[in-house]
Amino acid sequence: MKNLMESYYQTINNDMNHVITKEKTAIQQASQMISNSIHHGHKVYFFGTGHSYIVGQEVFARAGGYADFIPILENELGMNHAFKSTLIERTTAYADVLMGLYTFQKDDVIVMTSNSGRNALLIELGLRLKKIGVHIIGITALEASKDSTSRHESGLRLFEIADVVLDNRSVYGDASISHSKEIKTGPTSTIMSCFIAQLIVSDFVENEVQTGQDVPVFRSSNIDGGDAYNERLFAKYKRS
Repeated sequence: MKNLMESYYQTINNDMNHVITKEKTAIQQASQMISNSIHHGHKVYFFGTGHSYIVGQEVFARAGGYADFIPILENELGMNHAFKSTLIERTTAYADVLMGLYTFQKDDVIVMTSNSGRNALLIELGLRLKKIGVHIIGITALEASKDSTSRHESGLRLFEIADVVLDNRSVYGDASISHSKEIKTGPTSTIMSCFIAQLIVSDFVENEVQTGQDVPVFRSSNIDGGDAYNERLFAKYKRS
């Protein structure tokens, strides 16, 4: 058990160190892209399906979360049903639903998270958004995605359509701990994708603070005064 725990810890630690040392420029590019969008009155969205859906939840309405972000959190995209989100993320036509629900506009930004970067809905939505001038930040498992075939008719994967690409370093198949030839545990994609997203958010917020901008960041609702502070942000940034 000790070796197993140390192995998993070391995998995550190595991946985080790689992001800090090798992905710094991309993180800064992503945070600057978000700043440019916000400063010009545009919107910043977060999108993922399956377990990548969690990244949108990670940055939304929580301690340290920027109040003006818009996560796309339609229930059927998350793991509320074991197979529904898998079916939907492979359904190109669901992009029609999302394009109808959200008022995407030129120079908005969307952070798209997908470990494989191959599923049809992700690519279809990304291509439609690029066509209208939305900028894409992609969080993906770069090497694993290169070994995967796109499920979209274009043959493209997320890293091929994103303006900025961040590598979460997950291995092919995601699970990193082998118990036998057939059994593996220890997925890394959620931990690493959330880590990368929070690095982007923190770099963006730091830049805003340093340039004297008003920075609407949620506080914990479990500290004194937190509820009252957050209610003001909810009232100001409420989305219909």
